Formats: sequence, structure tokens, C-alpha cells
Amino acid sequence: MKRFQLFILVLLSSCIIGYPCGYYPYGDDVRMCFFKPENQDYDYYSPFFYTSQYFNDIEADNGTHDLPNDIFWYNYCNGKVPMPVVKECVYSLPANDLDKASLNGMVQHLINANDTIALNYLRFAKQCEPANGIYDDPWEKDEESLVKQRQALIAKAIEYSEASGKKEFKLRYAFLAIRLAYYNGNYDTIRSLYKEVFSQSANKDVIYYWAMHFYTLTIEDKAEAAYYAAQVFANAPDKRFAVYSSFEKDQPLDEVLRFAQNDKEKANIYVLAAIRKLDRTLDYMEKAYKLDPNNEGLGFIMLREVNKLEDWIHTPYYTLFTPAVKTENYPESTEGVIMKRVEEDRQYAREVLLFVNSMKTDDVYWLQVKANLELLTQQYKECLQTVKKLSKKKFDSIEAKNQIEKIYALALTASQQKGKAVIPEKVKPLLLKFKKDQRFVFAIGRELEYKGNTTDAALMYCNLDSEYYGEENRWSYVFWKDGKNTGNDYDYYSDWFSYINFNYTPQQIEQLIENIQNNKANDSFSEWKYSWITTKLSVLYDLLGTKYIRLNKLEEAAAAYEKAGNRHWEDNYGFWERKSFFSNGNQFDQNPFYTLKYTPEFIPMRDTIKVNKYTVTKQLINYLAKAEDKNEKDRDYYYFLVANCYYNMTNYGNSWMMRRYYQSYAEVRGLEDDEEYYDCVLAKKYYYKAFEHAKTDKFKALCLRMIANCNKNEDDKELLKFAISKEMYEDLTSNCTRFADYFKARR
Repeated sequence: MKRFQLFILVLLSSCIIGYPCGYYPYGDDVRMCFFKPENQDYDYYSPFFYTSQYFNDIEADNGTHDLPNDIFWYNYCNGKVPMPVVKECVYSLPANDLDKASLNGMVQHLINANDTIALNYLRFAKQCEPANGIYDDPWEKDEESLVKQRQALIAKAIEYSEASGKKEFKLRYAFLAIRLAYYNGNYDTIRSLYKEVFSQSANKDVIYYWAMHFYTLTIEDKAEAAYYAAQVFANAPDKRFAVYSSFEKDQPLDEVLRFAQNDKEKANIYVLAAIRKLDRTLDYMEKAYKLDPNNEGLGFIMLREVNKLEDWIHTPYYTLFTPAVKTENYPESTEGVIMKRVEEDRQYAREVLLFVNSMKTDDVYWLQVKANLELLTQQYKECLQTVKKLSKKKFDSIEAKNQIEKIYALALTASQQKGKAVIPEKVKPLLLKFKKDQRFVFAIGRELEYKGNTTDAALMYCNLDSEYYGEENRWSYVFWKDGKNTGNDYDYYSDWFSYINFNYTPQQIEQLIENIQNNKANDSFSEWKYSWITTKLSVLYDLLGTKYIRLNKLEEAAAAYEKAGNRHWEDNYGFWERKSFFSNGNQFDQNPFYTLKYTPEFIPMRDTIKVNKYTVTKQLINYLAKAEDKNEKDRDYYYFLVANCYYNMTNYGNSWMMRRYYQSYAEVRGLEDDEEYYDCVLAKKYYYKAFEHAKTDKFKALCLRMIANCNKNEDDKELLKFAISKEMYEDLTSNCTRFADYFKARR
């Protein structure tokens, strides 16, 4: 769906773009991952990809592969029938279509070969299909008849199995009987058929493991069930999801391993045990590799381990979020504690890398694993060398190659010396190529920022896609933290402006503006890098001026605000009909020098200005100059106006937008002027100045009353002491309409 414009986000930053207000990013919304499993050759394992969801939402399929049962029928037809035609015959055609009238090539092949055995088996298997499933009959009208129907089919399947002259169909009929018995609740039948027909069979094809799957479901001993589950998982791809839970993750492996009959079966146990673990599994990988170096599952559990390490290292390193998948004792704590854990996980990644290096393989998949681990361990030189090797290899998919190009870009950027980092020339075309991958662009920016190049980092953050959001790039959108914004609203960022607002100094913003203005390049990369932000220079000047306001550097603030231009103030801080970007109605509908919130007007307005950040700053400079002029007879008056302005620029005033871009019900902290914004330090200072220069007791009392206002509207002991002696306390604390009288009494 369309996302709100960036500047609406700046104003309402507690409502995250593309999500309803109240959303807080978690799970895969924050997980950093560059070694995506869907781009590797592990389609059979897709439900077990590493994810914050219990099972991945990528549907299990065979991708470019054919399932073992498909291959059996393809080979049975001697390769003379195309695979799609085989699949249509086996899975789609009804039983009564397996005759001479059928247009299916496999049916015709079997008829021409006079293979009635295969045709009869297929017909019977299709007749059994409706009875394979848990029958939902709340009124129990037909349950008894279905049980009888299954029982009859089981008997026929056993009969056909015993009579079959072909071994493969003997096993297939027996499997049909086992499956029907499972749905009929006949566990004894399953056990007896499995032991009689399958347990001693030398033909361990997919039917063997399909039967083992149902046999596993009948075993009460958890260790024995886990053993069988591991063998099914390894050998029957389409039964992996179904058998997964039969291997309990807390089951002691020693008890499971004692059932294994050879090293290959032991390796299968370690592989499934590793998949069941969310924490470190290097010891399982090492044992599986020693037992069976060619075990297919070994590559997949390594893929999961790299994805875990990305979550444990990249997620907090780049975003400061804790990992998406929670493991025991992971710190939900300060940045320092999280980064200490990151370093511990980097050390573990080095151990995993040592294991991969010990395999001494130049296989393209394992080189990809190696490159990712070298990036995770910050071995950038080695990573670049591995990528160079991969550049000479043939990848299974363009997506896998794209991933390595991103790893290359990150390693090349991060390998630079701190303080001298730039966007490398070889990285520029990759940023253009993958500009829609926000997490990649963000990570490049983060590496530059860590190396001291905050200007290019900001330009990367500015180019994070901020216009459209959709499911197609759901796992690309970026959320990140800095550990500074500690309010009760949202302690994270999803846009460049809010991040720069909280984290960049005026000098860094000035450098950014200068860099943008000095850009003269017209190449495609520079166009992408600068074209959008160039139109927002007035916004940056607005932010620069606001930064100086927070530091109470008024002259610098005024100079920055002046460069923003009149149109910026009219469009963003003007009347309702002109509202745009930052505006939320007529923000400056009250003059901060003469008017206070929730207080009747009590100061006659001498000067009228078209109120915006620039004019308020200029007027504040003007009034301060008059207040501090020893020859000015109305110094108390101007100090009072100055104090009003400073008060109104706090969280409690009508011009808080001089210091903030949105107002929150909670105390959002992390900006340089938090103390001033919440404690009204400067307002109290100048009310005291007005008090010191006041000529009448009533005006002095009013100044003290305003100081009490600054103390979060609590009664002030100083006012109480002064006002009681002058009999003014009740007037000023119970009736603010009396402010006008006390102000008029200034002279």
C-alpha cells in the first residue's frame, strides 16, 4: 500500500509508515540477512528456514527438483514420458480416466506396454485417496461406514501386496494399507505390516521411508521415535514437515544414537537435532561431517547457522535491535551489553569459519558460506579474496550471485580506514543495481557512519525508499535504533530525518548541506544519490537552525533559518490552507512573546510579526539585545518577553515546534536540549532577570509566579514567601485573569 510522505512521518513519527499506530517492529521486520536461504538449492527444506516465525511462510516445494516418487514413475516409463505428463497422471487424473480414451501420455505408454500391473495399482491408489484423512463428522452419521470402507480397502491392499509379482508394487500396496490403517487408528496393523514387509527390505526407496513415517507415529518410546524421524527426514523430502515434531528437541541424543545402525544414520540424527536447535550447533555439524561428509543436510544446517549468526551479529550491529529470534539469556539491555554479546558471537563465527576452512572445498555453495562468515567475522581482506574466487564460478541462480555482490560491497566499504572511508567506485554500480533493497543500502550507510563518513551515510539513509510499501519488499524495510531516544513512545527510527535530528551535530549537517551543494556530477549514481535530497535543502536548513536553537546559538540559528527561504516557512508553518510537510494545522497561531497556553491574554502586543521559526528567532535576538542594553529603561519588560518565548519553546508552551518536530505525551529524551525542553532552565533565568529589574512589587510577584509555572506549575516557595508578605499569593495562584492587572502594575 502507499506510504505517507516522508515529512508527515517526521511530524507523526510515532506512527510507523505502512503500519497502524501502536506497531512496534519485531521478528523478521528487524532481522538483517544477506545469505537468503530461498536463493540456495534447499527448496526441500523451506519450512525450516531460519525465521522468527515458528515455521517459515515460504511454502515447501520442490522448486526446480522432482520428488523421489516422480522420479520413480519417470524411470518406470524408461524416460519416455515427460515429467509434467507423469505428474499429471500420478496426481491429477481420476481413477476412471486411466483407460484407452485418456489423452495422457503416461496412460497411453502403460496401455501400449500392456502394463496392467501399474495401471491397476494407480487406479487402486486413487480409489484410496478419499479415505486418507481425518474425517470431520460432528453428527457422527457416516463415521462408522467410513471406518468399514477403510477396513475393506486395507484388506484389499494387503491382498494385492501379497499377490504382487513385482517387488516395487508389493511395497506400494503395503504402504497404501499402512496409510489407511493410520487414518483408521489401526496402529497394530501399521506395526505388523512395517515389520513384515519393510523392516528387512533392501529396497530403501521413498516408499520405504513413507511407510517408516507412519510407523514412527506409532512408536511410544521417544528416543526410538526420534531415530526413525531422523531417517525419514533425511530420505523423504515431502514428509519432512510431517515428521519434524516426532524428534523432540530436548531428547538426549545419546539415547537416540543407540538405535542407529551405521554412521550415515547417526549423521542424520545430528542433522535433525541441529535443525531443532535455535542456539549454536557447530558441535553437531562437526560430528555429522565426520560421520558422513556427503550428507545433504549438512549444507542446510550450515545455512541455518550462518542465518543465525547474521541475526546475532548483523541485526544488533547494524540496527541495535536484539536478534529477531530470541534464545535463552540474550540480553535485553543497553547498547554496551548487546555489543559485548555481538563480539562473543563473532568469536563463535570464527570457530564456524575454521570448520568450513577445514573442509578444503571450492564448491560454489561452500565458498558463499565462507564469504558470509568472513564478513561476519570482519575478515574483509579474506572475504574479498573469496568473492574473487566466486567470480569465476557458475552460480545456480542470479539471486545467489546478487547476494555475493552485496557481500562484496559491504566488505569493500567496511575494509577502509576509519576517517578516510568513502563510497568505493566499485560499490557505486552495486548500490544502483540493488537500490530497492533498503537493508543493503542502509547497511552500506551504517558501515560508512561507523568509519566516520556521516555525510555519505546520511545520503544513503535519505535514499531508503519512502514512497511505497508492499508485501513484495516486506523484508527489505529498515528499522533501527541508536540507544538515545529513550522515551515511552518509540525508541527506534524508520526514516533519515528523525535519525539525523537525534544524532547529527550542526557541523555534520553543515557538511551534508555543503556536500549536496557542491555536487556537480551528472552520472547515474550521483543522480540517484543526490536528486531527491537536493530538493529538500530548505528542510535541512530548518533542521540546522533548530539544532542551533537547542544550543541557544541564536545568530547561527537565524542565519540557517534565513537560508531556508520564505516559501519554506509559508508552506510548512503557515495557515491551514497552506499546510504541507511539517505542518499540523496553524502551528504558530500564538505569538510566543505575548501569549501563554491556558492563560488569558494579559500583555498588550506592541510588535506584530508573521510568526515562524525565522521571525521568532530574529525577534528573540532583538528583544535580548534591548533587555541587555544598560541604557534601556524597560529592561524588565524585554526580559519578561524573552522569558515568555523561552518558556513557550519548551514542552509546556505554544511554540514547542521551535525545538521539536512532533510533540509526545511521553518525555522522549535523547536530544541535546532535553534539560531545557523539560525543565525550562532559560525561561527561569530570564524571569529572574525580569524580577531583578522590576520596579514594582506586583510585577516582581508576577515574575515569580511565572518561575513557579516553569517548575511544572507547582507552587514555588519563593513566590509564597514573597507574595504572602505583600498579600498577593491568592491573586496569582488561583486566578490567572489577574495576570493582566499585575502586568499593568509594572510602572
